[in-house]
Amino acid sequence: MKTVVCFGDSNTWGYAAGSDGERYPREVRWPNRLQELLGDDWEVIAEGLNGRTATFERPDSEGRNGLPYLLPCLLSHAPVDVVVIFLGTNDVNFMDDDRVGRCVARLVDVVRGSQAGTGHTAPWPLVVCPPPFDGHALAASYAEWLDCDLLDLDGIASYPTVNDDVEHLDADGHAAVADAVAGRVLAQFP
Repeated sequence: MKTVVCFGDSNTWGYAAGSDGERYPREVRWPNRLQELLGDDWEVIAEGLNGRTATFERPDSEGRNGLPYLLPCLLSHAPVDVVVIFLGTNDVNFMDDDRVGRCVARLVDVVRGSQAGTGHTAPWPLVVCPPPFDGHALAASYAEWLDCDLLDLDGIASYPTVNDDVEHLDADGHAAVADAVAGRVLAQFP
């Protein structure tokens, strides 16, 4: 059995777009849909946290910095074959768009140095770039800084504006992310 860790923010957690902190049912969330698409030969672990950033300590809430948590997370789920990193949406609140890719690249370095894979190898990192939202477009920054497989959600999924919420996937977006990630994973592990 192969293992995928989906490391992300509220979109991985399943925050319902336009809600006041409600969570989509399990069958709607993209990691659970990914599990269905990959089948019984895979275990998909959802490691989503509302407000998580790639590397930034938030002044308004503790424990949201993904950098110090990623290595212990991977080691606790070892052996891990794939790490899907879907972050950046919250980072734009604390830095310019062009720096976000560099911060996500630090997480990729952690994955590559983790030895959390089978036989103490590194898991395969796949970074998911959020779709453009609220004037932010992160694809150029991700392309500049990341030296790994990159899945840009622009044209695949979007953050529809629902009750002034511009940064969460709707049910269709969750399905689209799951489909796109499954395609990449199965191409890497046929």
